[in-house]
Amino acid sequence: MEILHLLEKLTQNCGVAGYEKPIADLLEDEIKDIGPVRRTPLGSLICTVKQESPDKPHVVLEAHMDEIGLMVCDIDDRGFLKVTRCGGIDRRVATASPVIIHGKNGDRRGIVASEEQNPAKNPTLEQLYVDAGVSREQAEKEFPIGTRISYIGSFKHLLEGNVSSKALDDRCGCAAMITAARMLKDMDTDCSITLLLSVMEEVGGMGAATGANALQPITHCISVDVSFALTPELQTHQGGKLGDGPMVGHNPILSREVSEDMAQVGTEQGITHQVKVYAGYRTGTDADGIILAGAGAKGACTCIPLRYMHTPVEVINAADMENTAKLAAAYVAQKVRPEGGCR
Repeated sequence: MEILHLLEKLTQNCGVAGYEKPIADLLEDEIKDIGPVRRTPLGSLICTVKQESPDKPHVVLEAHMDEIGLMVCDIDDRGFLKVTRCGGIDRRVATASPVIIHGKNGDRRGIVASEEQNPAKNPTLEQLYVDAGVSREQAEKEFPIGTRISYIGSFKHLLEGNVSSKALDDRCGCAAMITAARMLKDMDTDCSITLLLSVMEEVGGMGAATGANALQPITHCISVDVSFALTPELQTHQGGKLGDGPMVGHNPILSREVSEDMAQVGTEQGITHQVKVYAGYRTGTDADGIILAGAGAKGACTCIPLRYMHTPVEVINAADMENTAKLAAAYVAQKVRPEGGCR
């Protein structure tokens, strides 16, 4: 499956929030054949898939490229690196995790450790440190304050079409939106289409919000991220089922019209999908910033079910990612037309 090969390449590259250049370079090389690519001042990638006249709808397909990680905030007398977080790390599994320190002289390996001695307690962020096996003098030369650190998590094929890796959040969304853009390039459409692969989602969504402002006017957006797949501690309404397709979201900030149309297209086309409500008045994804940019846009948030979020062993089902791409492309081709927009 070509999309799985792409996903493996993306997850095994690095791009901690605020230091996305390595993954951005890889993504730019991957999408340059789809259409012209440019970068925003913050580093998000904008790819023009199709350009129609200004009176026609403009659809943005979006996913974020950044991943969670750590940042050096202090170095003690013995060379241990004190760290703070870049995004919402899961402290339960942080200790003993192998990491890559993106230092001045290249990437170096390290291990996350903790001052917490009670195995029944999770360490606090202040108790975590990274052991790079170097002296303070060498650490200060190679890993100055602000150095980013990313997790190591190999790409593994599991049973029933599931895969595990670090950074599936949201490289699986990037792979899905790139695949959707390739599909739409060859489909009969009547709208402008832009692919936006954004930075800094894990620290506030600044890349998508500024990217959307640079793309005005936008009439529609489909933002793809991940959301919780069901695990034993969750009730049915709190997550999606792995393997049952993308989760088409309903939320006050999302367009009910777009969400219902996406579900309808999925049903008519036989594209496996789920329908889920995202609690609160916003989604907590990049969709929020895009919808509110400029004069506003009709927005959809479609999430790929994912287990063990923000750990080095996240899990998704490959078919869910592929169906996300198919659903996004089918919706744009069938429902986004100049006559009034959606229907």
